[in-house]
Amino acid sequence: MIEKKWPNFRKAFSGFALNTVAKFSEKNVRTLLQDESIVRNEKKIRATIQNAEQVLALEKEFGSFRGYIGSFGKKEDKLQEDLQTRFQHVGPSTARMFLWSIAYPLTPNAEEKKWMSGHKHE
Repeated sequence: MIEKKWPNFRKAFSGFALNTVAKFSEKNVRTLLQDESIVRNEKKIRATIQNAEQVLALEKEFGSFRGYIGSFGKKEDKLQEDLQTRFQHVGPSTARMFLWSIAYPLTPNAEEKKWMSGHKHE
């Protein structure tokens, strides 16, 4: 269901432009909560805004988000744990799917292999 709404999320969150999303106001949150084309979960909406702020902070600290990712080398467990700590509403599955989506070299389990075979990196 979420995959079908992805284009709506992209539009509602300004194409996921970090600088724009990080500056979303309470008015933006209220507007999103009324948008029936997306999942209207206030905690997740606020987490998306705060996570955009976190990415910008990591870019500042490490020179780029890729620099942050690269600082872990091949320690996927440590990176996954750090993502779950730094970002809101990010659990193990979300962290791993995010890493897969950015082509981080994961060691997928059987379930992940099956899912990944039917999906492409964007």
